[in-house]
Amino acid sequence: MRDLVANNRAGGAYGEADGRIDTSAGISHYASRFFLSLADNAGDRNLLSSAQIENLQDRSVLAQLIESVAPENAATLSNALLIEFGSIGRILSESEEALRRVIGSHDAVINLLMAAEKLFTAQLQNDLPKRLVSATDSKLINYLQGSMGSLANETMRVLFLDNANHLLKDEELGTGSPNKIIVPPRSILKRALELNASAIILVHNHPAGDLKPSQSDIKFTMLIKTICRELEIKLHDHIIIAGNQWSSFRKMRLL
Repeated sequence: MRDLVANNRAGGAYGEADGRIDTSAGISHYASRFFLSLADNAGDRNLLSSAQIENLQDRSVLAQLIESVAPENAATLSNALLIEFGSIGRILSESEEALRRVIGSHDAVINLLMAAEKLFTAQLQNDLPKRLVSATDSKLINYLQGSMGSLANETMRVLFLDNANHLLKDEELGTGSPNKIIVPPRSILKRALELNASAIILVHNHPAGDLKPSQSDIKFTMLIKTICRELEIKLHDHIIIAGNQWSSFRKMRLL
């Protein structure tokens, strides 16, 4: 059983009315859209399923990107990467060591892919509003999906806000396996006090794609809320990112 207690977590799935919106905005989607103008080969797409179309787009887009630094090996390397990781999003979220394990000593390709990931994330971050009116602001959700939606392991991030809801810091405060994450609550609150934050937003991802929080997720969030109240810090929301979908504790009326 997967959990996120003051340590772990798990999840399920539910509909848009309960706080989930499918905006198709994970890094894989941003990567595809960003390079789509390079690879708009319509052909027989109308005969293929949406999954097959996306796979063809990813292969074409990735091959053309790699071709800029390794023209003779572009098709071979892009195929190897997609077979191993499944999507552009997963490729861009992988470490240098993981990429090197698949494509060996193609340093120029590895550097290009890692630079592309930084570019996409920076662009999404630049689009964030200076003042967050809502924890589920569409640009914030896009940024969280782009930076977390394709991660293979569960990760906890915390957004720290001032009393006018300006973003002070966005920090990763816990990571684990595909099924489990270790998050000491005191580390979150200690950092909030160091930054003199007036509010926080919790965010973590579900690599398996589920959206519904487990009882352990809820227990952890309620513990953070209780401690926040004692310290006069507001817990605005706890967002779960699952690929290109998301859920909100507040929209589920769990906060």
